[in-house]
Amino acid sequence: MNFRTYKTSLKKGFLPLVLIAQVWIFNACQEPKTEPANRSMDPWAFRSVLDKKPRMLTLAFDTVNFAAYDLASGTLYKVWNGGVTKEGTVFTNKKNIQPTTWGAPYYEEGKLYNQWAVSRNGTPLQVELKYEGYLILDNHITLNFKLLLPDGESINIKENPEFTLNVKGEIGFERNFKINKPSADLSVSLQQAADKTAAIVIEDNSTVADYFEPVPKQEKPAISEGYDHLGILWMENSDCYTCHEEKNAMVGPSFKQIATKYLKTPANIALLTKKIISGGAGVWGDTPMNPHPDLKESEIKTILDYVFTFRPKDADDNTKSQLAKAKKVNPKKAEEKPPTKPGFGAALEGVHPSYDLTVLHNEKFQPRVGALAFLPDGRLLVSTWDSIGGIYALEGVTGDDPKKVKIQRIASGLAEPLGMEVVDGDVYVLQKHELTQLIDHDGDGIMDEYKVVCDGWGASDDFHEFAFGLVYKEDHFYITLSMAMRLLSTERQLPDRGRTLKISKDGSIERLDYGLRTPNGIGIGVDDQLFLTDNQGQWLPANKLIHVQKDNYNGMAWGLSAEQELNPPKASPPAIWLPDNEIGNSPGEPILMKDGPYKGQMLHGDVSNGGIKRDFLEKIKGQYQGVVFRFSQGFTAGVNRLVWGPDGALYVGEVGMVGGWSWKERQFGLEKIKYNGKSTFEMLTIKAKPDGFEIAFTEPVKEEGLNSILEKLVIEQYYYKATAAYGGPKLDLQRLKPDDIVLSNDGMRIDLKISGLKENHVVYFNLPEDLKSETGNSLWSSEAWYTLNKIPN
Repeated sequence: MNFRTYKTSLKKGFLPLVLIAQVWIFNACQEPKTEPANRSMDPWAFRSVLDKKPRMLTLAFDTVNFAAYDLASGTLYKVWNGGVTKEGTVFTNKKNIQPTTWGAPYYEEGKLYNQWAVSRNGTPLQVELKYEGYLILDNHITLNFKLLLPDGESINIKENPEFTLNVKGEIGFERNFKINKPSADLSVSLQQAADKTAAIVIEDNSTVADYFEPVPKQEKPAISEGYDHLGILWMENSDCYTCHEEKNAMVGPSFKQIATKYLKTPANIALLTKKIISGGAGVWGDTPMNPHPDLKESEIKTILDYVFTFRPKDADDNTKSQLAKAKKVNPKKAEEKPPTKPGFGAALEGVHPSYDLTVLHNEKFQPRVGALAFLPDGRLLVSTWDSIGGIYALEGVTGDDPKKVKIQRIASGLAEPLGMEVVDGDVYVLQKHELTQLIDHDGDGIMDEYKVVCDGWGASDDFHEFAFGLVYKEDHFYITLSMAMRLLSTERQLPDRGRTLKISKDGSIERLDYGLRTPNGIGIGVDDQLFLTDNQGQWLPANKLIHVQKDNYNGMAWGLSAEQELNPPKASPPAIWLPDNEIGNSPGEPILMKDGPYKGQMLHGDVSNGGIKRDFLEKIKGQYQGVVFRFSQGFTAGVNRLVWGPDGALYVGEVGMVGGWSWKERQFGLEKIKYNGKSTFEMLTIKAKPDGFEIAFTEPVKEEGLNSILEKLVIEQYYYKATAAYGGPKLDLQRLKPDDIVLSNDGMRIDLKISGLKENHVVYFNLPEDLKSETGNSLWSSEAWYTLNKIPN
């Protein structure tokens, strides 16, 4: 039985609202559309930041008709004619901007029916809306929500949106609802944000449809090349755009006028900085400029850097010469000794000789790998950190012929999926703002349902708020969250940023450690313990390999509360320091070694330094410490993720981004390496002793001439101090000389007795290039970095 009510309360042609009629349909027999729909965008349903809102789902129904849902609040955010400007790291390699909507909205601000309300026998109830995921079948989407009532009961809501045409050929937006209420005395309605009295009662199988007048063709706005500038964000977060525009004078001068008047010199930057902080009037008229005492000078400098991009090229013919005079001359740096060859003071170049490499990517499949995991049937799952946000299933990767690998995309539209696990055959993926279970309901291999497991951590529109992982251990998931990097000095990190979180399958969260900056990867290592890596930067003078421990503070002070800042906690030392640009730059996921003489040690990749590093850990006085070695290069791009396959091979996922987060500007790669049984002469372990160190090798050391050779052994020690600066220097740098060197009877170990060793220092070893094995093999790599947190008794 059909029952329809039409309501036409608004004039035709009124923009931005172009609503002709609102149709309420209550149809007890009606089902959402099931015939396959053709969509013009791939993916047509995708998660991202949108219009500075972090947890958004955008639906591109066709080339011009869009809708977006704010999943943080569970509300329909916008319905419009136009499009989405896909800007940002995964779309255009830009860090300071994110996707935005453009075009004409179909509804006036506040006039969308998107506020859920519940009453019992006419009495309004306080309810909490919970987003639970969505289902895509035949290119139709159904969103799942739950309204939580005060008494613990809940109302389940399924919403199926779609653009449609009526018999007159008018475009309309239709929303089909299925509602499951626990009792008949409950009434559910949708209200307008602007007018709570404007409400539509929603029953099971209700449809709400709005039809619109034709909208003029919308033009995508042009974005200048300079828009990806941090100064824009600082100004948007302040009040600059209230009085200034880029090229046109408003209340105050345009940026172009300012950049034309003032040459970019240190003196003028200091002058303008003072004016911005103190405010004032007189230079550009009598209207005073507001003071900005909360802006830091570093933030103002970034703003001015952007303002000066508007300086006309012909503004001053003498600009170059004047800048040359104003520029400070840096003192000449001491010339550094050039590295001798790969592995000896320089990065390795080839694949480790004990492993054979197979390339799995090809011309048609070039993944920027965000995560790797294996299905029980032997297929490799690959998530991609790109505009697709896809999950791909690769069949046949364990074989010997990569040309026979079959690739199927099984999911898409995910927001920066940088973690993935398969648990009892079920696929879980970590998005930027959510831990999601992917479910294939119809058995066609394509994931139909994107079900929320947990989204309980803080998120903003900052590009640097990554979510890394994913580890499943003892019925819990483990993830790490990076901190925002684009906050003003008056802003604070959101809850859980810079933490390791332990998440149960019901979505509950336990907070573990804190004070992490960019912990790109967490894994199970020695003794079945959790380890993660962190990236050097502010408050991190070097990169780190960290043992995850409850309540540990790891040193990144941006996440401290105001109360903690008054009495900062003591930072726990890392298990291994990874000196920047020497053995690390952007370390990735750690993993336990399973083969060769290295079994039981750990590996981790590095996106910017490139290759794979090997970590040996030992426990001294109750805490882990150890040494890092170069292990392998020879991969297509920087190494991000590692996973062991059922064939015993190590699968290597690679990634990169133009403009700073890549190895040699390369952006994609998927390869595997497999142990071939060949011996490679190198340091196997370095262990701390009460009076020095023991270096173990993979092959016996040649004794002949050893004493003279080891006179060229380089040993240094130094420590790091965390400060607010980006990175940090080596402090208390000292060259050490062994008091005694003893080769073991079997030639497999060298004992070094060293005076003057200090705890909480890094000890650097560089073995002589002419050190050989008994069979005449040269070292694969000569360097090692040991973190001596404690000296054993």
